[in-house]
Amino acid sequence: MREYKGKKNIEQEISSVICHLRELLEQGDVNPGERLPAERKISEDTGVSRAKVRLALERLESYGVLKILPQSGSVLSQHSRTALITQISSIVDSSSFDFNSLVQVRTVLECESVRQCARNYTDADADLLRAAFDDFVTNVQTSLRDEKDFAFHVTIAKCCHNPVIYKLLLMITPDVLGYYRRLKACTMPAESVVAEHKEILDLILERKGDEAAAALQRHFRDITEFAANNPGMVPRTRL
Repeated sequence: MREYKGKKNIEQEISSVICHLRELLEQGDVNPGERLPAERKISEDTGVSRAKVRLALERLESYGVLKILPQSGSVLSQHSRTALITQISSIVDSSSFDFNSLVQVRTVLECESVRQCARNYTDADADLLRAAFDDFVTNVQTSLRDEKDFAFHVTIAKCCHNPVIYKLLLMITPDVLGYYRRLKACTMPAESVVAEHKEILDLILERKGDEAAAALQRHFRDITEFAANNPGMVPRTRL
């Protein structure tokens, strides 16, 4: 059992969960094609919240290591044990990404996600978007501000119904969020961030995709300039 210890940040917690799952494979506790322990059990064994366990599983799913089945848990792929262990190790030990490059990629992905979201969202998606916005507003003055901010943007990507955009954004979000926290990159007043999120949401719900993308670019203007002036590479956590 790998229990996470020390100062917590999102990338360390996700890496801790991924390493724990690799150990289960190495020790023969789970086999290719089998169901993983429940998220609750993984959370108890690692000391990581279930929300972060879910992020770790979603990252592994994006690489084809496992499949998350609604209401049924997560099942490992049928690849050989050695192949799965090697693949998981490459995920944990992946190279560092510089902040400027991450922000550029995030901007490209999110501009397209808001366009497609405005075109494709359903009534159920609209409820999810409003709920994510309300959750951000509720937490904008708390320590969860950055996390809920990203959750709002990820919800837009989910509701655009383009699984590639959604998966790519999930893959880079922990790294971008880690930079935000280490560099204290988000200094915009809470009221301004809420107003800009509201503008993006309203334009999406009005199905004005190009205008929503323009609003998003304005929303990212300060962080884009900050990233361009702070391009240094900060190594990702390796456990």
